[in-house]
Amino acid sequence: MFLTVHRPPQHGLICLLLALVGCPVLGAPFEIKVHDELIAEYQESAYEIETNLFQAPASQGLKTNVFQTRLEYGYGIAKNSEVGANIYLSNYNGVSYVNGGKLSYMYIPTHDEEGLWHYGVKNEINYIQDVGGTETTFYELTPILALQLQDWRFTINPSVDVVLNKYSSATFSPSAKVAYGLTHSLDIGMEYYADNLPNKSLYNVTQQPHTAYVVIDAKHNKSTFNFGVGKGVTTNSDNWVIKLIASLSFD
Repeated sequence: MFLTVHRPPQHGLICLLLALVGCPVLGAPFEIKVHDELIAEYQESAYEIETNLFQAPASQGLKTNVFQTRLEYGYGIAKNSEVGANIYLSNYNGVSYVNGGKLSYMYIPTHDEEGLWHYGVKNEINYIQDVGGTETTFYELTPILALQLQDWRFTINPSVDVVLNKYSSATFSPSAKVAYGLTHSLDIGMEYYADNLPNKSLYNVTQQPHTAYVVIDAKHNKSTFNFGVGKGVTTNSDNWVIKLIASLSFD
């Protein structure tokens, strides 16, 4: 993903666990997700709720942690395609904000789900107003490539973000996931996110946000749930992040 968002009070963790809801200048993105499959089946609607709570670096000077929420509606326009609309919300320093949203299109070609390779692409137009009031509109292209080896699944999203203004610039925001299937409905794994890497200075890793997560994925009927606890691995990363994603289908 891209930018960052805003910060919540200490009771935000309780809200996260009880209400399934929730960042930015440097901070966790609204969407902390490694894309792998559609959320909505053909001619069906699906809903996704993501919340995350994080402690920003001290350099941000925030009085509280940041609680972010992303609400998504998805609709399957074909057997291999869906469109989605998202809204971003946050709470920090005791104040709630509407931070923007995005429109998305995701394409997953028909292929053997039991086979070795899984692939696709997601296109998004994002608008975000960050914690400092800066407004940014950007296009994100997210290739999707996954490898299934028996109970192990390896997924990579080498995303590229392009700011849509007169100072247009591109950044590289790759993410990756390794998951092991404990049962047919429960996986455990790790996710890794590197946000907003300038294309001409990829070598300067210590100055860029990198966050690693331990995650659990669960499935129930057509719905899926992802819970993760993350820790920043560089000085400009968030100290810690808790995230919860619920993808719900009622059709």
